[in-house]
Amino acid sequence: MAIALFAATSWVAGGAHAQDAGVPDAGVPDAGPPSDAGPPSDAGPPSDAPPADAGPSRTPPILLDAPPVTLPEGAEPLPPDTSVELLLTIAVDGTVSDAQLEHPVRQDVDPLVLEAARVMLFTPATRDGVPVPSRIRFRYSVANALVPVVEVPSTEGEPTEGEEPTAEADPVVEPPRAPPEEPAEVELSVRAIVDRPEAGAATRITLTGAELSTVPGTFGEPLRVVATLPGVVRSPFGLGFFLVRGANFQNTGFFVDGFPVPILYHFGAGPAVISSRLVERLRFYPGGYPVSLGRFSAGVVSIETGSPEAESIHVEAEVDLLRASLLGVLPFDDGRGNITVALRRSYYDLLIPLFISGLYIAYTDWQIRGSYRFDDGFELSVFVFGSEDILDQSGALGGGTTSANSNTSIAFDFQRAIGRLDWDLPNGGHLRLSGAIGHENQVFGSRVAGQATQNFSIGNWLMALRLDAIFPVEDWLTINAGFDLQGQTFTVDVTAPVPGGLGEYPRPLFDPQLVNIRSTVARGLPGAYAESVFRFDPVEISAGIRMEILRYGTLTDIAPDPRGVLRWTIIPELTAKIASGLFTQAPAALQTISVAGNPGLAPQRAWQNSAGLEFDLPLDIEAELTGFYSQMFDIARFSQSTVAGSDGTPRREFFRADQEGRAWGLEVLVRRPVEDGFYGWVSYTLSRSERRSGDGDWVPFAFDQTHTLNLAASYSFDGWRFGARFQLSTGRPTSSVCSTTFDSDETGYAVSFCDRGDRLPTYHQLDVRIDRDFNIDNVFTGTIYLDVLNVYNAQNAEGVIYSFDYQSSTPLPGLPILGTLGIRMILE
Repeated sequence: MAIALFAATSWVAGGAHAQDAGVPDAGVPDAGPPSDAGPPSDAGPPSDAPPADAGPSRTPPILLDAPPVTLPEGAEPLPPDTSVELLLTIAVDGTVSDAQLEHPVRQDVDPLVLEAARVMLFTPATRDGVPVPSRIRFRYSVANALVPVVEVPSTEGEPTEGEEPTAEADPVVEPPRAPPEEPAEVELSVRAIVDRPEAGAATRITLTGAELSTVPGTFGEPLRVVATLPGVVRSPFGLGFFLVRGANFQNTGFFVDGFPVPILYHFGAGPAVISSRLVERLRFYPGGYPVSLGRFSAGVVSIETGSPEAESIHVEAEVDLLRASLLGVLPFDDGRGNITVALRRSYYDLLIPLFISGLYIAYTDWQIRGSYRFDDGFELSVFVFGSEDILDQSGALGGGTTSANSNTSIAFDFQRAIGRLDWDLPNGGHLRLSGAIGHENQVFGSRVAGQATQNFSIGNWLMALRLDAIFPVEDWLTINAGFDLQGQTFTVDVTAPVPGGLGEYPRPLFDPQLVNIRSTVARGLPGAYAESVFRFDPVEISAGIRMEILRYGTLTDIAPDPRGVLRWTIIPELTAKIASGLFTQAPAALQTISVAGNPGLAPQRAWQNSAGLEFDLPLDIEAELTGFYSQMFDIARFSQSTVAGSDGTPRREFFRADQEGRAWGLEVLVRRPVEDGFYGWVSYTLSRSERRSGDGDWVPFAFDQTHTLNLAASYSFDGWRFGARFQLSTGRPTSSVCSTTFDSDETGYAVSFCDRGDRLPTYHQLDVRIDRDFNIDNVFTGTIYLDVLNVYNAQNAEGVIYSFDYQSSTPLPGLPILGTLGIRMILE
């Protein structure tokens, strides 16, 4: 038995603003089911409708896609005339931003209807041709067939061009009463939802909708919200690298359209390297990610890109105190094709010299994306993008702003070109063929007073090819399979002091011998995966395996990574889940060079386990409780040990994969999505992470943080939005000084540190944000915003700075109060 959509009974353009103005549901009476609604009347609008020139022209939203809702097998049938009434809020991009049940029907039916309603797709309502948010009433009713009976409401009484009703009934038509003129509600970016993960992932948090561009402390960047989610502990200075479930920075991967990128966020608390308007969805897996992805031993942040919807030339501009950006969209061939160009540039390099001498920070990113849909089941897209970040403080040497003995510069730049073909197969199947080519470069510099600059750079060319397929075999069985080929060539260029020879007396620090080392490392990383998803209501089982072949240096290895997830719906409001799997990651390229590395270094592996509960609570509140345990093997560390070479002579082994790690903890997320202008969530992570080498004792991981708490809330009314976010995190471990010795050869103090028995003070910070929407003659729309980090200027410590003789110390200060005032504007 299926439940089918049959009628849109009323609508209000302008979303919540119209209802706030006292127009209840546009004054339109319930139209009733199609069988009671005759053909559209030719007599004109009702007598109480205003004349045509009394207000702007409006068109209601038109349904494009609605999934059927099937009752669970064996469920008690519903009466033939049963209907479920919904109140839907439709955003300017046609997605459903909020769905509410007006009249619940039955405990096992209501959640299914809400889940289907939230993935409906509409053409948006318009006011004078400009898309605006709207609110409509919809009903699902019992259908005799097992497909939805979709009727398309239209002000013309006929379906939109290219659309055909799936039922032989006249569409429901009611002329809406024009509400008083109000500024249209502006939605400029995405929202975050914790939705049901795909079968092969135990936990997935997806960003796909409207509200998180207004989260305080993110400067309007929804991709930065990942740092506030469960399983993520705080990184120093708000850097865009994630410490997930006790693993190190480099163990969490960033993917764009299925291909890896080196960084996802700019320096200096900057935005993501890709405009959020090009992000169709962002999925964050804190652990146990699906077999279609690989080569990282902790979590994954995966971005799927898409072109912004536009019916005509569309331009967006944003300017604030830190950066400026511009985005343009050019649709063609009646919307079947789309070309988008975006550019962003910071001006830190103009502002910082006014306050700090010798410090240079700047970032730039650009994107060009084109797509074309040949028919309903075939689409081609090409995405070319690049990013550059520079931080250089070497100009401050001796100026008092940096240490006299340590000055560092760092630069990242990368470019990618990704092509993708998508086919929709019969019965819900899907096939995707995609490829990527790219280049990246990382440069690090270190300068010591009176000495030459030491440099390290690594360049990387990448070529990759993917084929991903989904095959629904039966209602109870789906097979996912594919291959993932990746080849890389690294060029390492290092200028550094010559290490002492074996048995040689150490050279004085004031007379170093610098040497240039240049080496090329090639690696091939082919992989393939297969997964079977079994659905035996109320249990779902996913069993998959990913095979990785690792070829680099002198090592060739095959790593089979089996993974499994079990989900059990105990009752509709409560689901239990358990997951376990292996994950493999190759060592960094620098660690495998022949000159100063270990070409035979083993890959790092991790065994990840988690178990938890998902709750659907009253008042539309969602909650999730997850416990995790991860065991990490073959972690590489720097070594000064010697080993016998192939000819029996001793040689130095600079890296050795003999470190072991473990992490365990508890994650809690309680969230309320947007409803009546309010949203908020609380996330809490209890975590413990440790490391040991060989048979040594377990010691806390350098970035271990026991408690991490994030609270966020935001409320909007009358075109205003006010929000706040609070962060609290216990300090990470730090070592205290055990003893110091003056070394005359190095003309300085040699220090011995104790184990990590101390911790930095607890970190806490409050951020606030205020947004004001505006609409100028339906030509310019946008938002003016004020976003302030660390409102009360908390003096948080990010580390410890010692005096030259290590007899005194002071905290390394974190970010001070930092705010920006900006404007986003859309011209269409």
